[in-house]
Amino acid sequence: MKRERMTRSLCALALILFAGSAFRAAAAAQAAAGEAKPQVRLALSSAQVDVGDTFEAAIWLQGFTGDYSDIQGYEIRIDYDPELLEPVTDGNESALKPKVFAGGASPMTLANRIDTAAGSIHISQVTTKKGNLLFAGYGKAGELRFKALKAGEVQLTQSKSIVIKADNPGVNIIHTVNAPTVVIGTSGSVSGGSEQTDTVGEEPEKKGGSVTKDQALRVFRDYGQIASMSWAADAIASFSRSKVMQGTPAGNFEPRKNITRAEFAKTAVVALGLDMTQRLTPTFADVPKTAWHYDYVETAAEYGLVEGSTRGGRAVFLPNEPITRAEIAAVVSRFLRGF
Repeated sequence: MKRERMTRSLCALALILFAGSAFRAAAAAQAAAGEAKPQVRLALSSAQVDVGDTFEAAIWLQGFTGDYSDIQGYEIRIDYDPELLEPVTDGNESALKPKVFAGGASPMTLANRIDTAAGSIHISQVTTKKGNLLFAGYGKAGELRFKALKAGEVQLTQSKSIVIKADNPGVNIIHTVNAPTVVIGTSGSVSGGSEQTDTVGEEPEKKGGSVTKDQALRVFRDYGQIASMSWAADAIASFSRSKVMQGTPAGNFEPRKNITRAEFAKTAVVALGLDMTQRLTPTFADVPKTAWHYDYVETAAEYGLVEGSTRGGRAVFLPNEPITRAEIAAVVSRFLRGF
């Protein structure tokens, strides 16, 4: 019975992966052939605010999968007009808390600075470790809150965006960057907001082959258990390569464990290559901003893939509850209706 449940779960996840190619092809800012395009993306909680309002800007490295699985470092600089915007840091100059590399990669933060006078944000990280799957998929490089000072239009531009692949020092991996514009007005006068995109970097020199099935499975401590499940090993390896599914904090995959609603929300977002969203306040009372799954649940909800329920007059998501077959079917149906 356990095997039957897992088979059905993996089939549903595989359906998301394959159907996702058609979904991405129809979505803006997605690459040709359905591949998630590597991006350093600025996600805003709002592009239209009044004077005195605050909004959030998150920095994401997203869509780095396949040949982009051994990223070794990055450097990002964001510029803005200090006359129109002011970072709200509460005196904390270490407001940026990168979550790009896994803890096991022992990343070193080389820069983490906010220059309010110049209107610039600078962040960079590197890991001296080498090997497959140092980074893949999605990682959050930081999050800031801004206060709108006076009326006008202000653009957040990425004046420097460098992503380095291991064994290719000095080569900036080709990726897209965005420059969103925030429109600041007085109460009732705000409208508009736009975003520019650009492509930077160059194709890295190919060194070595892609991650093999065995390599992808050996990142898990319970490799032997997974390898013995021949009917599921290929699917698990595919999810591991792209970091669609990363296993537990202890380093196990636990193939017979039920998947939770929060875990499935992240799986759907990464598998579909969706652009991350940013919300100033949580949508669900039981998904606080400090939860590891917060951004993925909010993004899945923004795209209409998941819905919550009402308990005691509050909207809740029940993130730690196991997802049912009916709920998986509902998620698949929702995104199929999107194209």
